[in-house]
Amino acid sequence: MRNVICLGDSLTYGFPFGPKASWVELAAKTTGLALVNRGINGETTGDMLSRFVKDVVQKNPSVVVILGGTNDAWSGVPVSETRQNMDAMTEYALTANIRPVIALPPPIYRQLSGRGLEIVVHRLENYRETFRNLVREQKLVMIDFYTPLMDADTGWGKEEYFYDDAHPSLAGYRKMGETATTFFKKQLHHQ
Repeated sequence: MRNVICLGDSLTYGFPFGPKASWVELAAKTTGLALVNRGINGETTGDMLSRFVKDVVQKNPSVVVILGGTNDAWSGVPVSETRQNMDAMTEYALTANIRPVIALPPPIYRQLSGRGLEIVVHRLENYRETFRNLVREQKLVMIDFYTPLMDADTGWGKEEYFYDDAHPSLAGYRKMGETATTFFKKQLHHQ
């Protein structure tokens, strides 16, 4: 296996702690895989698509993990547009013989302020559903960063896993790293 490029936004980058605390770095340490962090804070799936050829295809990895959608939700990007961006990135990867892995974005943590968080949560759930459909339709594989950080009792992110309403705490990034490690170890056995 060549390297794995992890394409995403601040949730891949490791905001606010930096790449050393990211799930990418943690999974690289525990799996020994060459995982490359290409997370850029604030990016939407449209931003990721615009740099996909340069940051992924031209680097010729074996695998690309695509984690996006959270900034789309905050920005009000329609589900159809986010899905088109994911479809296009998936198509670029498959055409270049790169295995695309779709990541489900983590939940939102409800802090004291409302700030229309319900709307963001609803959008994100719609994105997750369309990402699941994409995985089914294209027979792809998926990393679920949603379920491990979710509090089933409240329907929101678990408090200990969040730094603010959208970004994981150090414990949250560790949980994401464990989730990615489990995924990669399982996938490597199937190759």
